[in-house]
Amino acid sequence: MGVTCIVRWKNATGMRDFTYIADYVTKTLHGKNTGPWSLTVKMYRDANAMQRQGNDSKAMHQVALGQRPGQLYCMVDGGVVVEAEKEMESIFTRLKNIWQLRQSITIEGTSYDIDDFTLRVANILVGSTYKGLLLEIDYHPCTIPRNADDLFREFIASILPPTAQLSCEFDYAYEQVGLSQHDFSFAHTGYQYMILFRNDGLL
Repeated sequence: MGVTCIVRWKNATGMRDFTYIADYVTKTLHGKNTGPWSLTVKMYRDANAMQRQGNDSKAMHQVALGQRPGQLYCMVDGGVVVEAEKEMESIFTRLKNIWQLRQSITIEGTSYDIDDFTLRVANILVGSTYKGLLLEIDYHPCTIPRNADDLFREFIASILPPTAQLSCEFDYAYEQVGLSQHDFSFAHTGYQYMILFRNDGLL
């Protein structure tokens, strides 16, 4: 699968900028549209702490990647990232006395293959509020976290205008959440989404 970088174009203007990227990728970079993709991010709260009206209730983030059907990635309060079967979602719905769903965001967009890269692009809607454009970039020849950061920076700069205000991390503390520093996985991608959505206040 390679390594992945997640970027939020904060001051994008909806479909106009989505179309701008799509046209640039297909006409200038000769990328191939490979169809739709989707992503779901959920945030749960510790139901018992909420009932006590405590301010210290735990939060659990959950990510389902469209390119990894059948799997979920979960993290409680910055703890270890855990991969679970998709059936785990139905278990959470029966555990309302433990975990209560607070917010759920589903993002749908388009995927493109560009030489050694795969680019996935989607508008971010939280409820009916537009929150910018999401870009998920895979670089396939590399499998070691952080080894392609400079390439990602160059790729992002090549497809986005200089006025783009970006939210993007490169220095993730993978080892602190039980993820390998040597082999990138879908769990790393899920963790990147959890950090983005948490730090940007999208959940």
